[in-house]
Amino acid sequence: MPKPSFLFGTVGAPISTPKKPGGSVGAVQHSASMGLYTFELGWVRSINVTEKTCETIKAQAAESNVALSVHATYFFNLNATSEEWPKSRKRLMDACYYGHLAGATDIIFHPGSYFKAPPAEVLKTILPRLRDFVKELRDNGNPVTLRPETMGKIAMLGSFEDTLEMSAEVEG
Repeated sequence: MPKPSFLFGTVGAPISTPKKPGGSVGAVQHSASMGLYTFELGWVRSINVTEKTCETIKAQAAESNVALSVHATYFFNLNATSEEWPKSRKRLMDACYYGHLAGATDIIFHPGSYFKAPPAEVLKTILPRLRDFVKELRDNGNPVTLRPETMGKIAMLGSFEDTLEMSAEVEG
């Protein structure tokens, strides 16, 4: 069956996914059997995959004609303090690395928190970080596209306006 031009899918395994093969591989396979041709790997708490598992996920997605994306950890903040930034950065970098290995083309992430600072001030911090992050991905041959997600809470970085500015200012 040809893949439709408008795709529907789930974040994480559908509840009806059989136990075998199970995991993301089984979820990708089961999604395709239900006519869902996109699947988001929900790595929101941690990334518990190996490079070998990523290769298996990628192969199953290709065989099933399923497009993949990753929802990266909630424990990421572009506006982290200078002490916390290296750890926060690594969490998103890992999602990009393993996501690319698994065949994902898009990495969805929540940008972080304002920490009570004005949005304009926060954007001065986060835009250079985001540019540097994308540059490092490209320098390492990683073509994934970062997709900032809007936030629902007023104290969280990622208003509609923030997201538009990030998208306009940072390619990739």
